Amino acid sequence: MKCIGFIGKSDKTELIGYISKIIAATGKKVIFLDATSTQKTRYTVPTIEGIGELNQYVVQHDSVEVAVGFNNMLELKKYLLSKGEDFNEYDYVMVDTDLEDMIEEYDLKSANELFFVSSYDKMYIHKGVELLKFVCALKRRTDPDGTVPMHKITFYSDITTADRKYIEKISDNLPIEWNQKTLDFPYDGGDLSVNIQNQYSNKFDIRMLSRSYKDALASTVEVITGEQLQTIKKVMKNAEKSARFFA
Repeated sequence: MKCIGFIGKSDKTELIGYISKIIAATGKKVIFLDATSTQKTRYTVPTIEGIGELNQYVVQHDSVEVAVGFNNMLELKKYLLSKGEDFNEYDYVMVDTDLEDMIEEYDLKSANELFFVSSYDKMYIHKGVELLKFVCALKRRTDPDGTVPMHKITFYSDITTADRKYIEKISDNLPIEWNQKTLDFPYDGGDLSVNIQNQYSNKFDIRMLSRSYKDALASTVEVITGEQLQTIKKVMKNAEKSARFFA
């Protein structure tokens, strides 16, 4: 099992949903754990009657299991055990959070892969870097000379004048080992509209996303799984064909 952490103040629910859907399409068992302050998936992921009223629940959504309301892995393990399920059967646990407490509870400093997700809005960058400071402080408690390997996902606009190195500049004093490749996702009306459309169609459907967005998804899945990019893109095309068939 691999734990994949996504931290940052920008909304990343649909992004992680698409990534999880693609990984699930490779035959892996994936659970997407919403540990954010807003718990957006409570409102965007449909539930069976009555379950949405619970503080904690797991529901399957478009080939991905979504967990809501859990404060740590132990709570999730106990919940699954009560349902006769084994937590260890999951290949990937995808943790989405914008909270310091959840970073600590899920021990994201030790995640197999850790992603910092942000737009170029300065408020989100600075608030996100506060989370990075917390991750680094946790790391230094157990390893005073250690560094935190980190991937960077950014949402960008073609008309932006933002400094693409701004995140690195204001986090330069932190013991972060940034991956050299930034995973850039377009932040335009088209892809945002697809996200909203998918909320109402109750799917993590990648068909109508822009080519740039799909390419960034494939590159992110490559980082997480180690699969060849060509193989991932083939999986994505098959997923799109299946979505057309069952539409």
